Amino acid sequence: MKTRRRKVTISLGLFGCVLVTLIAILGPRAENTTDPVKEAYQGFQEGKCKSCHPAIWREWENSMHAKAWVDEIYQEIANQIEDRETKCDGCHAPQPILITGIGEMPKLRNGQREAGVSCLVCHLDAEGAMHGPQASAETYFHANVTNLIYTAPTTLCSTCHGQPTVPEHDQVSSFLNSKFAEEHQSCATCHMPVVKRLQSTASYESIKGRKHTWRGSRSVAQLRRAATLRLEITPEKTSVKLQSKTGHILPGGTLRTIILEVKLLSPEGIERQTEQISISDKARNRLLPSEERTYIFDTLPSATGDTLTVRLLYQLTPKTPKSEWIVMAEKNHVVP
Repeated sequence: MKTRRRKVTISLGLFGCVLVTLIAILGPRAENTTDPVKEAYQGFQEGKCKSCHPAIWREWENSMHAKAWVDEIYQEIANQIEDRETKCDGCHAPQPILITGIGEMPKLRNGQREAGVSCLVCHLDAEGAMHGPQASAETYFHANVTNLIYTAPTTLCSTCHGQPTVPEHDQVSSFLNSKFAEEHQSCATCHMPVVKRLQSTASYESIKGRKHTWRGSRSVAQLRRAATLRLEITPEKTSVKLQSKTGHILPGGTLRTIILEVKLLSPEGIERQTEQISISDKARNRLLPSEERTYIFDTLPSATGDTLTVRLLYQLTPKTPKSEWIVMAEKNHVVP
């Protein structure tokens, strides 16, 4: 009996040692099995980003970044592209670019594609921390990392908007050769204007930040700031001076078209003559940053009271009907 007792005691002791050893080995590993990136996406899905950053969230949810994947125009066009997953989709539902590489071609993520280009795409790192400019408020949900790239984010933006292999969205290449870049401006200067607001619910006072709207070709106000028209009229000719005010090639996308329209109307509003010039990637005549171009039109037959109307129109896609073209600029001259 004593021998048996010793054996039982020894057996239990060995089991206990093995159990303690397993706990010591597996315990820390079990704690580290939590994927901080998956946890961040779960928090996004549960509305934690929205609840802590309501002002920024409202800006984002009305932006084209938020609609990058669900936009009907995008889906229609992407469905016509062979191998869309590597050529198109990576920029419309990307994995976090701080993980896949700033400036590198983005990779398509597996889930939450309907969120398009969310806050996690531009701010989340592999450790679950959120990067941003200085003065971010402390939070209990994630770590904050101050990153200077957000004070001049052109390099960050170039990840999707500066890929030469994707000309539809390559605006940064032309921007880098502009006077705007020479003056140390960035994409944010025009597309993320400064706004003063609470950064989060943990903030005690409003501070300056960048508006997360990324106004572009879907914004009438932004289009009307993109170029100007000037008229010079003599008995021999009509000169139209068109100047780009953008920091990148105009129009910025390969599917966009700008139409310079010159129209002569009688005092009764009857159309006497119309001429149009298309400016597009297809025509190989897009405007360079800040470029001024002069178009000469022969003397248009006119009489006193006739109106010469010059308009710069924006066609979003080749299928956009004329009734939906946006007026970017307009000049009128009444013949004396």
